[in-house]
Amino acid sequence: MPVTQPSRIQHTIHLLPQNTSLAELAQVVTLLHPTRSAFTYSADAAQAVAHAGTDASVVVAWAGERWGADDAIFNWLHRRGIGTEARNFDGSSVPGHVSQPGARTAPQRIQHTIHLLPQDTTLPELKQVTVTLHPTLSAFTYSADVAHALMFAGDESSKVVVWSGERWSGDIFAWLRDRGIKFEAQRFVAPETVGGSFIFTHWPTEHKSITQRFMQNPQNYDPPLIGHDGVDIVAPFGSKIFAVADGSVIKVRDVAEGHNYGTAVYLRHSDGYRTTYAHLKKAEVNVGDFVRGGQLLGFADSTGNVWPKPTPTEPHLGTHLHLSLYLDGASNRKETPQPFDLIDPEPFLIHLQEGWPTPIGEMVAGWAFASSLEKKGMVARVQTGFINLRAAPGSFQEKLGRVKNGTVMRLLGNKNQDYYPVAVPKDDISRVDTAVAFGIHNEDGAEWMQRNGIQGWALHAVALGTNPAPQDMTRFEQAGIKMLVRLNYGFHPQGNQPASDSPDFQRYLDACVETMRRSKGVWGFIFGNETNNPQEFPGGVNGQKITPELYARAYNDLWQRKPTGVRLGVQAVDPYFGPGSDSRDYWQRVLNNLLGTDFITIHPKTQDSNPDNVDSDAKFSDDPLRWQFLHLRSYQPLLAVVPDRFWALPVIATEVNPQRHNDNNKLGWQENQGAEWVRRTAVHFRAYNEEALMPVNGVIFYRYSADDWELHNKPSILQAIKQL
Repeated sequence: MPVTQPSRIQHTIHLLPQNTSLAELAQVVTLLHPTRSAFTYSADAAQAVAHAGTDASVVVAWAGERWGADDAIFNWLHRRGIGTEARNFDGSSVPGHVSQPGARTAPQRIQHTIHLLPQDTTLPELKQVTVTLHPTLSAFTYSADVAHALMFAGDESSKVVVWSGERWSGDIFAWLRDRGIKFEAQRFVAPETVGGSFIFTHWPTEHKSITQRFMQNPQNYDPPLIGHDGVDIVAPFGSKIFAVADGSVIKVRDVAEGHNYGTAVYLRHSDGYRTTYAHLKKAEVNVGDFVRGGQLLGFADSTGNVWPKPTPTEPHLGTHLHLSLYLDGASNRKETPQPFDLIDPEPFLIHLQEGWPTPIGEMVAGWAFASSLEKKGMVARVQTGFINLRAAPGSFQEKLGRVKNGTVMRLLGNKNQDYYPVAVPKDDISRVDTAVAFGIHNEDGAEWMQRNGIQGWALHAVALGTNPAPQDMTRFEQAGIKMLVRLNYGFHPQGNQPASDSPDFQRYLDACVETMRRSKGVWGFIFGNETNNPQEFPGGVNGQKITPELYARAYNDLWQRKPTGVRLGVQAVDPYFGPGSDSRDYWQRVLNNLLGTDFITIHPKTQDSNPDNVDSDAKFSDDPLRWQFLHLRSYQPLLAVVPDRFWALPVIATEVNPQRHNDNNKLGWQENQGAEWVRRTAVHFRAYNEEALMPVNGVIFYRYSADDWELHNKPSILQAIKQL
């Protein structure tokens, strides 16, 4: 059926020079997106559309000087009776190029392709289209009438590519078909790819076995093919054939056509990729359908040219799936030795064959250290504990987040400086804060910080007993100090919490809830403190042991009743306590029994005041603490066993101090060593955060007043803290 005569209405089409850059195109389409304008790079196409319109139809030529000297493009259009306007790439009009010429001449009857976008195309979708079409300099419009006008002027091979046809009111495919217009279907794809990283999301058959690979058996193929033009996959007669990824059905062949592929389905995907599924018994989709990855396309058979050939007694001999993959322009770019843009599908299939999940969803592009990755075709998996996703290749480049062991990501290109460009699912990136801020333990320490204009962290411990003690920390909050309040039943020897069989046990928990509810300006509440140390048992060392399970039982009571908007954090354990005590085991049992937590607290310290021991890797020599560091790094083995459900939480070191003087006897800070100890500790945590899975966000030096570790009378140490 020939293309019908289009309606003679007013058309405006924007003509871009052939050397328009992608940045310039993005600028133009962003500027004109509200007007739903038509664009082309072809003067012939512009003439054809305007010729089919009324006398008021016009071609707007952008950067007309790029078409040649002496107004060449304007003169060319005027000679053909087409009115013109002119614009610069900043959108400004160029005077002197508005014209109303005389009689029109008929356009050449040549092949045209135009992409037809729905009226509700969003700007992000439009940018997706422009990136996709820019390499081929394709025309696009929002007007079915413009598309009709261009097809009327074109030859028999001209076609319209309809994007997301389901979003048109009425059946756009039927509208085009009724006017004799050939069409293909394309669809906006959700942001599942970054940087052109199309990927297979589903295996196409019910059996993960390839029987003939790409380029094999060249003796069986006639030029210009130089070998097998796809992969053959086991698919018994009548078994299901699935789409390897989201796409649009652009063609369906029937066995009656006599083609080598027999009954076959052709899909177009994002980023210029296409797939073909050949030798089917029956197709279950139609041209114009949008299909999801894994959707049924048809059933396996031996239609077309297969080997071995079916016989009357074995009519389905040779049944299998032939899968071909194409990438637009691949042959011209010499990316494949095969013609017709045929490329090897196997790299896209390997991870599926190996059982690796396909990374889907919103993606973040970045760079990953090559030695930390295991590759399978077009994807890679983190094989170390975690990686830092970088904004550019290099260990000192901006960190975009942390990606944990086992995460599968898309490979976007070749290695550069020992880093691969990758796309990682957004939900698999832990965007932890790697900055560390400092402060001092005690409410009077927070007051010192406020007086000196220091923002950071502070902690105030309260002994509630069975009575609420609401805290108003608004003044600190307003000064940029994040105030933590630790909720204790009492201090030694009264105990961190009452005995579980005491009538005070539930009253204490009720007092905690009421304190949280009525307090103001508190960043977060900590429940308890170092309950693995017998000094914190109710009644002292001879009192009831606070087991991990008993602590978690009390904590979970608060977690389930905490007021909306209140943060509740888990206590720090004594990093060492012995003899015969395994603090790591206690810590793990606590965390594994928690319903949840909003932050983690730790208590790093050195055994003496020697600043060199801040980074010491010395460990205990006896069980059960052979795994534990003697000095400040004691927190690291504890963070290493935090369950992954807590990996993205803030970590605050709420008691940081040297345990005693270098004489190994006197407790507390040694003033002539303390300032350097503080500086070394700050350097330590900043360096640790660069590569840590769980960085330490707050460091609170213990303490401003009240015991052997008081700092209020040690000006050199306070000055060092002030200068951090």
